[in-house]
Amino acid sequence: MRSRPTLTTTTPGADARAVILVAIVAVSAVAAAPLFAGAAAADEPETADDYFEEFRAMEGTEAYEEYDEFETIRTFAVTQVQETGTLDDDERAQLEAARAAMVAFDRAYRHAEDGDYEESLEYAEETDAHIADLEEYEQTQATLADLAVTRFYEGLADGLYDEAEAAERTPDRLELLSLTATAYERANMPDEAAEFNLQVQQETAAYEAALAEMDDAEADAEAFFDDCGDCNDVGSAVAGAPNVLGTFEQYQEVRTVDDAVADARAEATFHGLEDREEALATLDDETSDARLSLAIASASVLVGYGVIVGLLGTILLGRIFAWQRTYERAQVGSVVTVGDGDV
Repeated sequence: MRSRPTLTTTTPGADARAVILVAIVAVSAVAAAPLFAGAAAADEPETADDYFEEFRAMEGTEAYEEYDEFETIRTFAVTQVQETGTLDDDERAQLEAARAAMVAFDRAYRHAEDGDYEESLEYAEETDAHIADLEEYEQTQATLADLAVTRFYEGLADGLYDEAEAAERTPDRLELLSLTATAYERANMPDEAAEFNLQVQQETAAYEAALAEMDDAEADAEAFFDDCGDCNDVGSAVAGAPNVLGTFEQYQEVRTVDDAVADARAEATFHGLEDREEALATLDDETSDARLSLAIASASVLVGYGVIVGLLGTILLGRIFAWQRTYERAQVGSVVTVGDGDV
């Protein structure tokens, strides 16, 4: 007997409500699209009135008051848009280049004030790019902006140098010194830029030599413990020595390795390399323990051989004294025998 299929019924009212809801959502999305498009378009000025409002809102900005070349550019822009009805493409491109340069410079200035010198340098370089765009349309304004940014770079270089001097890690210091050289170069101060570039080269060479010293110390310590795995224990160190002189040779070797690891650890601390310093500190403890164990083992061997040599010396001296007494007795006996014959 066949089973009858189960039919799923749908309530007409529910379908109607679902269709209406979807329609409402669709209509709302279509209606909202122009609003969002308008908001996005409003981010960038388009008309002369838009640029007028933009440049007027920049009045009183601290960066432009300190670097008044930008305030002059702002004043020119306000005057220009007041006198212009409809902007052509070149006028709009000029105003946009001026606006973008001022916005980027204000960000560079604020980052420098907050001590974020790397970010400040990035925005200063962005300002340069916008000034290059402005130069295509208005040479005078571009020259004014370039003068302001040049002065700004000099102050930025001083700040970067202070940051470099305060850096605890050599990699950070080298990066900041390199940025200092870049800032001086952009400030049209080639002598200072060359000086800092040379300093970066010298300190980089010293840093790379320190890294090589750390690598060598770790490699030497690893090789030593591969050959002398039980050297941290006195008894094992003595028993594991290939011969009597082996203990002394291992002790001399571990002294060299331990000193190298200690020096490498000091270099890691000096350069602010916390991870390397911690690893070398652990290795330094191990080599120091091995050095102490081998020192005790060497002393024990010396004491042991001293006892043996002492015993052998005592036996030898005893035999010498015994031979001497025997000889003396023989001499006395000979004299007595000769004397009796004469009588």
